[in-house]
Amino acid sequence: MLPPPLFEFQGPSPEPLASRENNLPAQEIRDADTPATMEDFERYAGTIRILFGRGSAELTPIARAVLDRQAAWLRAHPDIRASLQGHADELAPREQQFALGEKRAAAMKFYLTARGVAPQRLFVTSFGRERPVATGSDEASQCQNRRGETVLLGLPGLSRP
Repeated sequence: MLPPPLFEFQGPSPEPLASRENNLPAQEIRDADTPATMEDFERYAGTIRILFGRGSAELTPIARAVLDRQAAWLRAHPDIRASLQGHADELAPREQQFALGEKRAAAMKFYLTARGVAPQRLFVTSFGRERPVATGSDEASQCQNRRGETVLLGLPGLSRP
């Protein structure tokens, strides 16, 4: 059985990756006349994907920086919900990988909630190793599959689940 994820928040959060969007004041994140889009979210946050270590649900400093930017965008768009999707590599039994995917998504939810995103807007889903982004069995491919993804729900034009 895998140990529970570590949620250590001691010390300051890492600085976000440098980009023009990351330095925008909160009022510039949201334009009331323009509907929110996945492209807008990705541009502001830098990515929808964070990576984890092998067998781990611990958030790295880089993952925290990405989640900080995602939290800022989600706070500015309170009508948007998100599916937090945990994924795993193929290096353990299927059941363990689903459990690890769930822990990764839960770690993301915990962090985003701690950053001010309402928990009822965040839905945890595990795909285990069922949806790889890289199909090779080498370490570089498997590293890409140890991930968490934030997928927006409730965007204009999309049906609500």
